[in-house]
Amino acid sequence: MLDFIKGNGSEQKSISSLSILENSIGKGYPGLNCTVHLIVILCLLYSIGSCCAVVFCPDDRYLMPINNSLPWGAIGYMDNGCTATLLDPSHIVAAAHCFCFDDTGSWQNNLSFYPNFNPKRPNSPSVAIDRAVVGTRVRTGGEFQASDWGIGHLAKEVKDFPAMQADFKSNSAGIIDVMSAGYGRDLFFFGVGQAPPGGVSKMGCNVWWQPALVDPKCRLYLIDSDQLFFDCATIGGNSGSPIIYVSGNKYYVIGVVHGGPEYNLWHGWWNIAGLQVDPGSPATVASRGPNNLDVFAIGKDGKTYTAAWGPQTNFAWKGWTSILDLVSKPGSQVAAVSRSADWLDIFAVGKDGWIYTASWNPTFTDGWHGWWKIGGLQVDPGTPLSVASKGANNLDVFAVGKDGGIYSASWGPQTGHKWSNFVRILDLEAMPGSYVQAAARGSGRLDLFVTGKDGRIYTSSLAPPATDWQAWSTISNIQVEPGSPVSIASRGPEYLDVFVVGKDGGIYTAAKGPQTNNQWQGWWRIHDLTVGKGSYIAAVSRGADKLDILVTGSDGRVYTAGWEPKFSCGWKGWQRVLDVSFKPGSYLGAASRSTDWLDIFASSSDSNIYTASWNPSFTCEACSDLGPAAGRLNVGPSAKRFIYAPKYAQNAALTRYLDGSARTQVFVTDSDSNLVVTRYRNSNSVDDGFGTYRSLGSVIAPRRIAAFMQTNGKPQVVVTSDDGKLYTKAVKKSINVWNSWTNMDLPSGVMKALDVDAAYDFEGTNQIYIIGDDGNLYTRARVNKEPDSAWKSWEKLTTNGAYLKVTALRRSDGTQQAFLVGSTGQLATLYQTQAALNSPWTTPAGFGNPSSVGIVDMDAAWTEDEQAWVFAVDQKGALWIREMISLSSNSWGTWQSWTTGLYAPDAASQQPAPEGIVSLTASRWQEETGGDIVPVVLATDNRGNVYYSAHKRQEGWSGWRSFYH
Repeated sequence: MLDFIKGNGSEQKSISSLSILENSIGKGYPGLNCTVHLIVILCLLYSIGSCCAVVFCPDDRYLMPINNSLPWGAIGYMDNGCTATLLDPSHIVAAAHCFCFDDTGSWQNNLSFYPNFNPKRPNSPSVAIDRAVVGTRVRTGGEFQASDWGIGHLAKEVKDFPAMQADFKSNSAGIIDVMSAGYGRDLFFFGVGQAPPGGVSKMGCNVWWQPALVDPKCRLYLIDSDQLFFDCATIGGNSGSPIIYVSGNKYYVIGVVHGGPEYNLWHGWWNIAGLQVDPGSPATVASRGPNNLDVFAIGKDGKTYTAAWGPQTNFAWKGWTSILDLVSKPGSQVAAVSRSADWLDIFAVGKDGWIYTASWNPTFTDGWHGWWKIGGLQVDPGTPLSVASKGANNLDVFAVGKDGGIYSASWGPQTGHKWSNFVRILDLEAMPGSYVQAAARGSGRLDLFVTGKDGRIYTSSLAPPATDWQAWSTISNIQVEPGSPVSIASRGPEYLDVFVVGKDGGIYTAAKGPQTNNQWQGWWRIHDLTVGKGSYIAAVSRGADKLDILVTGSDGRVYTAGWEPKFSCGWKGWQRVLDVSFKPGSYLGAASRSTDWLDIFASSSDSNIYTASWNPSFTCEACSDLGPAAGRLNVGPSAKRFIYAPKYAQNAALTRYLDGSARTQVFVTDSDSNLVVTRYRNSNSVDDGFGTYRSLGSVIAPRRIAAFMQTNGKPQVVVTSDDGKLYTKAVKKSINVWNSWTNMDLPSGVMKALDVDAAYDFEGTNQIYIIGDDGNLYTRARVNKEPDSAWKSWEKLTTNGAYLKVTALRRSDGTQQAFLVGSTGQLATLYQTQAALNSPWTTPAGFGNPSSVGIVDMDAAWTEDEQAWVFAVDQKGALWIREMISLSSNSWGTWQSWTTGLYAPDAASQQPAPEGIVSLTASRWQEETGGDIVPVVLATDNRGNVYYSAHKRQEGWSGWRSFYH
């Protein structure tokens, strides 16, 4: 343990690998009187997502005062358990995952904000949060920490509490002093939380109505890629807490808390090299004593192999060794058990369908003994077996026969230490080749579980002094796919817990024990993970009253969930076990070699067998002498990410970067902030990311926006406002600097511009289109191709006065085409008859309506093949696409539903497109891509978020992603 970490000549908070707070601080908490400097890793019920809670000592936290002044008056409580900070009377900032469920991206609705909440504050005020924009709606790997911010809009202004200004520090800021405050659910500080004002909380036991805790002296050590690394306390409930920088008597939010370091208590996956098996083959494991592991598998040659780990191998894997000469079906299972210390017994089905057994003990100087055939039953090759030891030197093996019957054979003192023949257990029928699972609960008791032919889960038991099995009975009313494996764990002599995958792909559990009056209860679904039907669930008890289950998901990754009585929220999970993929639904071997240890085994697509381990002590490492390592600090997004991020995006547009180079620059109208904001790609590579949003200056209540490239390649934007004015801004001709916003005149008789778009004529001259408040389409072009040349007079293209929206583009033949959305949501189009100056336009004609309800917005862009796509969104938020099918004529395909879903890599199933989309902008990334263009669509929703989806020729449309990270 480190007493002090030296740096900058001052004492700092420090870090060690202690894992349980009680063991570190004794009985002096609350008001920790820490005698050493340490970090405490708390993987308890108040953990933050999949992270651990982290409190650095000396712990000098105190209760946040009840007051209406800065800084504490700006900090408040969200009634889903998060912390938020008032940025202005109408907006709060918190973590993105405080507004969305970060696995699926679905919104948390009906939230409220309680400024400076404290249970002792009389009539604690609150205000509803009616919408939010977030840096990302889902976990997105390494970029998630910097994108985990959200800005909520309040349904009414908060006038009695102060707002705290957002600012940011540059990457070169060095180590600086900061502070923080938040509603951390600190079990040791508060005990159990009290009931919320007015009734039941929205998020169950994640919500504690407690005072906030102030961490007055913490440090910001590093800023990297817009992420802050700090030693401010982070416990569940601190999500969204502000990181506060103090300058004189001013307070600034320079970032928010995402969570603790991403500690993953799983280590691995390690390759147990030397054996090739069929991908997905079962790797079974037995522990013949503390810290001993033996794993078994059928090789590609059909032989049984074993590898061992433990003191006898210097805690390194040794093997693989072939066990005698039995040949089984490749890919089949070996059943293994330890009937007493240092005894191993294994069972396998030979290619002839007979069941064989072999045995090992250290006294066998010649290695394994066997294989002995167990008579009385012949099964389908590859049939899985189950074995249980109901006492020292007792063995029972079970299998489903060719006739679907469940059969058992026994060995032990009661049989003269000879194998009995298999006998059928009553009259239940299962699918031949099904799993039958057996559990021994002590005192000679055995319990069996199997899925019947009717898809119901059946159980039978045998308990001394009875010699006959009890009649098969069903466990509640679940029905699954016939043949589905049933998994079983016993967390104590009187307890049984069973697990199965339902027809909906959910994972369900039922239980029996003293807590259920020894009657079966269930089935309960364990959260929202969805896996393939018939997937195998590994179930383990690593100690009294502890359950862990593991399953290979539909994406091939291994997921785990756990249960203990102290988990007041029930099952915890699902957590991904590292980042390796296996065959979906495949068998996982799992064992607990001693209390609180888990080891799992699986075969991968490369035909090797891998293993991973879990233990609560797998936490953190020591520090350097410059302070805690960045990987051991708490983390959150810098305010740089959200200062100018649009709080309510109305519309978006894109064109080239301000210097005219082939870099994409995006522009967004933000009506909440009365700003037009912009961001651009960091380089000329289409694979690079975008910088943060910057202000392009104020426009009162901006709405629709068009962006286009002037003939010198530099950008110009045109914006409409709520009052119908038309504003424009362009990069200067001679230098790469933006001009000021100027008003653009409207057509004669038109008082307001409802919409705007831009295109180019056949010579590349800029052309602008607007819809006037008379419902007609107007256009104008520059007088010549010079970037700063004047604009011609407006030309009126329609006369019926029925339109609200316009989009336009130049087709590959040089003619321009415009598409219109009418006042009732109908679509129309018109186009030039020739690529020439003063070309006539056709009269508007219907363009079809893809939906039974009206269209609210549409836009057009080129495909990779220089044809055109038109995109539309209807009043219900459904998306549509229509493609030009001929370059030589105005010929279009039919409207098709566009079903690209939300990008959500951690979701258990495919997610739908973002709901509530209200505007679309179609274009292409501006970067050079070797001659192939990359079409892109930007969208905004009715909460003010911006999304994008890009198209690649070989991959199709990407999932919708938030356009903030």
